[in-house]
Amino acid sequence: MQTLDLIIIFGYLIGITAFGILFSGKQETTEDYFVGDRSVPWWAIAMSIVATETSTITFVSVPGIAFAKNGNFQFLQLVFGYMLGRIVISVIFIPMYFKGELQTVYQLLGDRFGTRVKMLASALFVVMRNVADGVRLLLTAIVLAAVYTSFNPGSDATTIIIGSIVLLGIVMIIFTFYGGMEAVIWVEVVQLVIYIGGAIAAAVVLIQNIDGGFSHAVALGEQFNKFSVFDFGWDMTKTYTFWAGLFGGCFLTMSTHGTDQYLVQRYLCTKKPASASLALLSSGAVVLGQFIGFLFIGVLLFAFYAPFNSPDYAQAGVVGSGISANFPFSKR
Repeated sequence: MQTLDLIIIFGYLIGITAFGILFSGKQETTEDYFVGDRSVPWWAIAMSIVATETSTITFVSVPGIAFAKNGNFQFLQLVFGYMLGRIVISVIFIPMYFKGELQTVYQLLGDRFGTRVKMLASALFVVMRNVADGVRLLLTAIVLAAVYTSFNPGSDATTIIIGSIVLLGIVMIIFTFYGGMEAVIWVEVVQLVIYIGGAIAAAVVLIQNIDGGFSHAVALGEQFNKFSVFDFGWDMTKTYTFWAGLFGGCFLTMSTHGTDQYLVQRYLCTKKPASASLALLSSGAVVLGQFIGFLFIGVLLFAFYAPFNSPDYAQAGVVGSGISANFPFSKR
C-alpha cells in the first residue's frame, strides 16, 4: 500500500470524525439527536438505507456469486422479495410508526405489549446488532489487511487486522456520538457515492484489461450461462429460485427493514409517512441496480481470469487481490 493510499484512508477517517463533531452543534434536543428533527430529505434517507444494508460482505461476496464456476445472476431473484417486503412495510408498518412521536420502534412495542416486551426487544436488538456489525468490521479489516500485505509482503496481517478494527471502531463511535442520526445519514450518502464510484471504476479497469474487452466478457458470460436470472422450479435443494427469493426475501426484508431500529430510525427522520415510504421503495430500485452491477463485475472477473482458469481458480480473496493488483493506486 503506497503513501497516497494511506493519506486517502486516514484523510477520510479524519474527515468523517470532524463531520460528526461539527454536527454536534446542531443537536439541541433528543429529537434532534435521534431523528434529525425529522427534516432529512427522502432521497438522502433512501441513499442511507442502501448504504446501511450494503456492507463489505456485499461488495466482496456478490461479485463472487457470478464469478463462481457455475455462478449466474439468479441471486437477483431475492430482490423481488425485497421489493415485496418494502411494499408491505410501506402499507402496514410505516403508517403505524408515524401515529405518535416515536423515536424508536420499540416504543410501539411498549405501548402495545408493555415495558417487559419493549426491554426484551431492545436488548435483543443491541446484542444482535453488535454481533452483526462485529462481523462486518472484521471483514473490512481483513480486506484492508489483504490489500496492505499485497504491497508489503513482510507485514503481519494479524496486527493490521487488529489495528484496523480498533481504528475504525474509534472513528465510528466518535462521529456517531457527537453527530447523531443526521450526521450518520449524510456520511452514508457520501459512502454510497464512493463505493458505487469504486464499483464503476473496477468495472472500467477490468474491461480495459480483458483480452477482447467488453464484448468478449459478455460473450464468455453468455457461453457459460452467467446471465441466467429466473428459476421457477420448486427444487428445495437449490440456493436461488424465484419462489424462495420472493417469499424468503419478503420476510427477511420485513424483519430487517420493518422492525429493526437500525433502519426504522431512518424513516423517522422525515416528517411524513409518504416520504418515508418513497425513500424505502426507491432504495429497492437502487439495490436492484447495484446488485446487477456487482454481479456483472463478477462476470468481468470471470472473463479476466479465464486464461488462468484452474480447478482452484475460485480461491477466496480473488475480488480484492484482483483489483488491488491491477488498479493504479489513485483509483483503489
